Amino acid sequence: MQVKLLALDLDGTIVTNLRDISEPVKTAIQAAMDQGVVVTIATGRAHVMAKKFAHQLNINAPIISYQGGMVKDHRNGALLLTRTTPGDLSRRVIKFARAKKLPMVLFTSQGVYTELPSDLMRETFARAGMGFTIVHNLLCSVDDEQLPFKFLFPQPATNIKRLSQLLSKEFGEELAITRTLSTLIEMTLLETSKGTALQFLAQHLDIPIAQTMAIGDEENDVSMLEIANLGVAIGNASQEAKAAADVIAPSIAEDGAAWAIGKYVLGE
Repeated sequence: MQVKLLALDLDGTIVTNLRDISEPVKTAIQAAMDQGVVVTIATGRAHVMAKKFAHQLNINAPIISYQGGMVKDHRNGALLLTRTTPGDLSRRVIKFARAKKLPMVLFTSQGVYTELPSDLMRETFARAGMGFTIVHNLLCSVDDEQLPFKFLFPQPATNIKRLSQLLSKEFGEELAITRTLSTLIEMTLLETSKGTALQFLAQHLDIPIAQTMAIGDEENDVSMLEIANLGVAIGNASQEAKAAADVIAPSIAEDGAAWAIGKYVLGE
């Protein structure tokens, strides 16, 4: 199989806990692009954060952010795809989180907002090199010009299953509920995923899905691991990601993404 489009998750796949990308991974990505492969990033991060890594890696394609809620070209600002949650539904989510006293973060194109910060939220964002704005009323952060791409709920790992059940009962028929880390749950539109965004980008670039490859490590990567012709989960991946993948690579500590690119893209 000739890979023409390669999609890479960031955190836990190529970006370490120290927010670094190893030199072997950087070298492998550049070698793939030198061979004419189109490389994109597919992340849950906001576009403004994702594009920093895209510039660092000289990524040669539009990038996927907000779990697939946006496909945008970081090089010229061209917006190719956007999927946001309607205002009425967004307001229901905000009111529900408020009633249940759930710390929640709202991601929009204008910023990242919360009205109930928590220590875990602060730790999570600090570790990712991100910030958020504390507001008095999240409802004021939602209007036709500023609709949410996603809602993020940080909770201790011991609470995640219960929270997932709670959110599924209330919003499961309207929103996709996905664990993105052992301490994070995110909600997006049902049709929003890294997989559907990868499919869109492949069509936009006129690249058959049969010539695509994706590398990831978490539950939010499952859709693109399944949709790509070759899905690779790295060694430290969740059980859900490993089950969806065609290949299990070494862990991020062992430069698993570089190994996969070398073996399946560069033919080393």
